Amino acid sequence: MNRNFVFKFVTLVLCFILTTGCAYKLSNKVDRFPGDIQTVQVPVFSNVSREPNVEVFFTDALKDEVLRFGRVKLVNEASAAEGILTGVIHSVELKSDESVTEAKNTQFLPYGSVLSAIVRVTVNVTITLTDKKTQKILWSANYTNSKNYTPPQITLPVINSANNLYNLSERRQTLESISKDMMQLALDRLVDNF
Repeated sequence: MNRNFVFKFVTLVLCFILTTGCAYKLSNKVDRFPGDIQTVQVPVFSNVSREPNVEVFFTDALKDEVLRFGRVKLVNEASAAEGILTGVIHSVELKSDESVTEAKNTQFLPYGSVLSAIVRVTVNVTITLTDKKTQKILWSANYTNSKNYTPPQITLPVINSANNLYNLSERRQTLESISKDMMQLALDRLVDNF
């Protein structure tokens, strides 16, 4: 037999096996919303935490993930949606870590002053997919995630107070980062029915 013919035949058989294998078929069947929802609305999250306006980060992050997923149409009106994807922010906790800076030199700070070196932000969120027609909950999950940020530090003699604007900005950036991570995980688990 001709070697070229054998090579082409083996290549063709391998291509056929790879494209019709079970893993290829499984991935096509899994990546969809429960209840075969094709259109979804994402209203603004409910925020029962004491952190103001954090619901905007989570709502936008979830909408971005639905758009990125691309197999479900995101609609603005509930009347046009088959499913409603809602979220509740239960808590946003800020805790200073045990790592601290203690002033030993009175040139910069009063002796014994303690500054937190790290603040840990922890968020708890519940996300629920409801069939609009039947009001049946198709999927629901609770997520908790944490990240650290560095609060303002007083290190120069000309600075006699912490910069609150910097602290607020760092906290908001950390919350936005957490929202993106959590909503990506939530949508991945939603389409895989975990």
